[in-house]
Parts: sequence; structure tokens; C-alpha cells
Amino acid sequence: MALADELKTLQELHEKGKLTDQEYTDAKAATLKKQEPTSASRKLGRFIGLRAIPLLILLLILLAVVWYNAGTRNTTQLIATAVHAPITVTDEVENIPASSWKAVGLNLPYSGTIDVNLQVVQGNPVDVFVVTPDQLDTMKKEDWTNVRVFENFNATKTKTYKRAGQLNQGSYYIVMRDTSLGLLSARASDISVRVQLNP
Repeated sequence: MALADELKTLQELHEKGKLTDQEYTDAKAATLKKQEPTSASRKLGRFIGLRAIPLLILLLILLAVVWYNAGTRNTTQLIATAVHAPITVTDEVENIPASSWKAVGLNLPYSGTIDVNLQVVQGNPVDVFVVTPDQLDTMKKEDWTNVRVFENFNATKTKTYKRAGQLNQGSYYIVMRDTSLGLLSARASDISVRVQLNP
């Protein structure tokens, strides 16, 4: 029963003489007191709500910005692929321990010319070549003499590498191999790798 209905019922009982003045006053006070926690919790809820709404709005704006930026990058790449505009396939710094190798995946959404720029920022000179995914098992076995590579992209013991050549749409790997041995070689190399695809 609502507060107004309870108060009305008490007043009717008082007017009919079923409640004395004192009983009516006590019952009315008890009814009002019973309703106080609800109103206090409503006030607390409103207070929290008023504080939470700006925080919620701020969180939504932050999520929208993150989503927009991620979507913009993906959308830009999608549009570039559709119109065969130049796109950056990879632009990273890779770390390669001495006497080891690393393969960086290249997914080409269309056939074209890839420009590969590789710079050893610090460390040892490396061998560089491009392979198809089916060559990974041969490289894992370290059977380097049987690895089939694209001749246009070969380099041995280099610190600066720039090559351009035609590749068809598909998946490839650019492989960096550090063959350094001995005390004079660095323990690891940081290599900047940038690959751009042009129609």
C-alpha cells in the first residue's frame, strides 16, 4: 500500500472514532517512519546516479574513440586494398638473438611491387630473403641449402637492405638470419623492417 493510501486509511479510522487522537498520531508517525529508509535509499540512488552518469558518458566516449581509431585503420586498409592503393604491410622493429633467425609474415591483399627497407639499428649484419609459407618446415630443420627463396630479395651479411620486386597476392615471409659467431658479435640485433605494397 502506498504512503498516501495508508495515511488516508488512518485518517478515516480516526474520523470514525476507531482511533483516538494519540493512536492516530502514533500510527501516522510509525507509517511515516517506515517510509523514511525508502526515501533515503532513493536519495542515495539519485546521488550515485548523478555521479555515475558523467563517468558512464566518459567511458562511452573513450570506447568510441578506441573503436573509431581501430576501425579507421582497418577501413583505410580495406579501401586501399579495394582500389589497389599503396599500403604498409609491416613497419616494426624486430629483435633477433645471435645465431638465430626470424620470419615476419607478409600478407599481400593484391599483386604488386613490394618495397622492402630493412635497417640493423644495432647488432650484427644479417642474411635476408623472402620465402613462401611452405618453406617454414625446411627452415625449422635448419636445412638452409634446400630453402627456396625469391632471388630478387636475397642479401648476405647486410646492415642496410633495400629491395623492390613483384609478388603475387598471397602470404609470404621475410626472413632475417643472424649467422654471427664468436666473441666479437653482439648478443642480439634490433632490426627495423618496413614493407610497402604498391600496385
